[in-house]
Amino acid sequence: MPLDALPSALPAWHCDDRGPWYRLQALDRSLIGAPSLYLAASEGVAWPPYAPWIDLRADDWLGGGTLRQSFYAEPWAQLTQAGELGLVIEAQGHLRVRVMGAAPGRPPVCVQQRTLDAPERSRHVLPLGPLSALPPATRLFWHLDAIDGARLHEAAWCTRTAPRPRAGLAVLMRTWGRSADLRAQLERLADGAQHDPWHEALLRRTRFHVLDTSADAEAHWHDAAALGLALQVHTGPNLGGGGNASHLLHRVLLDVARDEAAGAAVPDEVLILDDDLLLSMESLSRYWMHAALRRGDHVCSLPVLMKSAPTRVWEDGGHWGRSPATGAVDAGGPPPERHLSPTLLRHGLALDGFEHLDAFGPLNRCEYTTFIFLGLPLAAVRRLGLPAAFFLRGDDIEYSLRARAAGLPVVTLPHLAAWHEPGHSHAQEYQAILHGVLINLTYAAPRPDALAAWFERRLAEHAAIDDLAGIALYQAVLDALCDTDGELLTPAFDVHYRRVLPQVAGPAMEPLSDADFERLLQGGAPDDLAGRAAVRPFLYPGMPAPDAPRRATVLVNHGARSARALPAVAPAQRLAAMQRYLDRLAEFVQRFDALQAHWVARLQDSGRPAFWAQVAERQAGRTLLLLDAPFRLRARPPEAPATPPGDTAAPAAVPVRELRQRLERDLAELARLRRAQAGPPAGPRPPARGASALHRLARRLGDALARVTAAPGHHPRRAVPPATPLPADFDPAQYLALNQDVARTGIDPVTHYRRYGRAEGRRYRV
Repeated sequence: MPLDALPSALPAWHCDDRGPWYRLQALDRSLIGAPSLYLAASEGVAWPPYAPWIDLRADDWLGGGTLRQSFYAEPWAQLTQAGELGLVIEAQGHLRVRVMGAAPGRPPVCVQQRTLDAPERSRHVLPLGPLSALPPATRLFWHLDAIDGARLHEAAWCTRTAPRPRAGLAVLMRTWGRSADLRAQLERLADGAQHDPWHEALLRRTRFHVLDTSADAEAHWHDAAALGLALQVHTGPNLGGGGNASHLLHRVLLDVARDEAAGAAVPDEVLILDDDLLLSMESLSRYWMHAALRRGDHVCSLPVLMKSAPTRVWEDGGHWGRSPATGAVDAGGPPPERHLSPTLLRHGLALDGFEHLDAFGPLNRCEYTTFIFLGLPLAAVRRLGLPAAFFLRGDDIEYSLRARAAGLPVVTLPHLAAWHEPGHSHAQEYQAILHGVLINLTYAAPRPDALAAWFERRLAEHAAIDDLAGIALYQAVLDALCDTDGELLTPAFDVHYRRVLPQVAGPAMEPLSDADFERLLQGGAPDDLAGRAAVRPFLYPGMPAPDAPRRATVLVNHGARSARALPAVAPAQRLAAMQRYLDRLAEFVQRFDALQAHWVARLQDSGRPAFWAQVAERQAGRTLLLLDAPFRLRARPPEAPATPPGDTAAPAAVPVRELRQRLERDLAELARLRRAQAGPPAGPRPPARGASALHRLARRLGDALARVTAAPGHHPRRAVPPATPLPADFDPAQYLALNQDVARTGIDPVTHYRRYGRAEGRRYRV
């Protein structure tokens, strides 16, 4: 459906007496990755899969202070036009809502608190003022306490600032051999919008463009119109990840130019996604609103987490060829020299708990980001051109450095997240180093002696263990750099990679089970044990000790958990390989100035639209349109209910608070009657008038206690002796922030928790 057929503005998600509210980010209920990233809750509380709400019993609590629910204010405040901020709660029942604020190095504080009492499902707004007034690096999160039982439908951070009326998004995805993964991702997005009108409104303004270069592409997409997405699918030759991205982007730009010439509305944002990432509809919605409220052009990405370790960060952007410690990112241009590898930001950061969440608060301005998820305005694409003609590795780095050189900031958005699995091989290393040298020749000021020293180290490490495949890998890089007449960075660039990559793939490595792989690492690692094989990484193996005897070596690929033993090599064979390598390295150094000028010109030319027009002309007969489907998202079929099983009515309200207050009054009255009855022993006395009242009150207390203990959500508690050890993750500052009544007393939080807090079930962590 063309954009012209849609309303000129997005519908408001909520309206009150002051006007409309628009969702910036709402609950992410997808549970992609690890459940601990989504909600914190009291014991026994969990969001049912696919359920549109969650029921809370009396005394239950729910916390949004996790990675996927926290609101990181700085990116919204600095990069968008979003003004007034509010938290909109859609709920039913009796509950207390607290908005908490945290920042690096500071404990959480309560920003606002409100008690909601809603017999019917309704929306409630907690206005939080202008985003610009929040302290830098603020992370906001909400905390709900059910007083008498409640049902939560939604908790959304909203703004009164309306998004651009004609905003639209073009999503580009390309694949080779992962058609099923890519289609599963599209199904995930369609499913995530089937019962959310707001998400559906955004998908109506989103068009997906797929280039599937698999041999069996047609079999995967013949029925894809049933997804209900606005979807265009092409098939064609495999030009690699970077090449396919530009080949597809070139076709999309042609369609956009045609629609503009016809006076039709066109998408104003472009988002490039990898084919095997995991991304929720809520993350796409958050990015969609960021783009629709964007202030100034910039390039966006997100934290990438690992599929195999869902709470571990693989990268959150990076610095190219240098350590962040060498200077600020925006400190006036690149340093004179750069290494040939990136420095990944927040690499390996574990998010199993809450202690690292505030590290994402400051806006992360980096040097490069990844094509796993890369978004920017259509106007910026036209200004920058298309990604370079790289097959794999480095195309996203080059494009990010090109954007920074043109004055466009590169940032990552912490309210988004995607999961992806890294990998490496000889062929990928060939492309990473070859493209890294080309990038440095263009965006840095490398010295030939520094590059020569790097290649000399690679030769020394692999020659020392008789790894001829490793020597051949880096010589192939030098061969390509010295070949100015080859196809590299020409419209026939794919020919170069098809010829060279099989040659540098290296010998096959044997996959091992986890147990065998760990046994290999533990049993063969020590170099000082004579007669045993040395176990080394298949890339960057390091130098053996100077006095270590030459012996058998086993190379391992840690990512793939595979290994291979190096065969024995005659000294003459090793020396001949080293001589060929050194001859080519000497040629590279001697011709350095001419080679640099040649490759800088070719790299810059390969990003221009005219270059990709030549590529499209070469591949025109092999690039075919398989599907062009309009948007027609349909509701979930009856066999997949959208509501939790059982009774759909909200939980019955149990007046726990009123019962407790009445119990406290009755206990005080009981104590008074007992004091009155216990007079001085002075012989037999007639029963006191209060005796019958005492018995009646005792019975009433027993009935009230039975009602409280029988109420849903009541948890019997036992007193904890003062000497009970503290939990390992006890945080005194957070305990006081979450329990304002304790803070007002001035009592030591550790003492209070040991004597009373644990027995009362109080929270000590968000």
